[in-house]
Amino acid sequence: MTELNTKPHYYSYEEYVAIDEASESRYEYLHGGIFAMAGSSLDHNSIALSLASELRSKLKAKGGKCKPFMSDARLQIEFCKRYYYPDVVVSCSEADLASKKEIKEPTLIAEVLSESTEGKDTREKLMAYLQLESLEYYLILAQDKIEITLYEKTEIGWVLHFFTKDSDIIQLKKMDISLAVKDLYEGISF
Repeated sequence: MTELNTKPHYYSYEEYVAIDEASESRYEYLHGGIFAMAGSSLDHNSIALSLASELRSKLKAKGGKCKPFMSDARLQIEFCKRYYYPDVVVSCSEADLASKKEIKEPTLIAEVLSESTEGKDTREKLMAYLQLESLEYYLILAQDKIEITLYEKTEIGWVLHFFTKDSDIIQLKKMDISLAVKDLYEGISF
């Protein structure tokens, strides 16, 4: 990501929201800095779309109140003063579903890794996301190989699961759905 302004400047939450909402580009907010979002590859886009489509289809079939959103859904993490745009986010919160602006109580967040975002997605965002009280799952998907890391909240804390075969099935028990890894990577050549 590149910084919006070359001069050091601290932006307030309110200034960030005004800039982000007035712009055709998307920006993330971290510790008073505003950062332009990096572009993504077609494989990145395809994997994120496959995941969002699978989630939408399965959640709709369950008839529940949960709804998936893609990369234009802004996620507010109020306790650490950050705004991000995850690749895919699912919320089951009535307040989020009624909002037209942003997600505050996600149930699932997913990021598709790229060279420019891998460090941020696996460190900075990981640490912020896992502190969200509402979050049950954080999925990190590689785009250059079949490799998915799932952080799942349990009674004893966060548990990691790894998926590296196209025959693997990801169980999201609290959402009562399963995802076939082969469906998420459909059409992707390695």
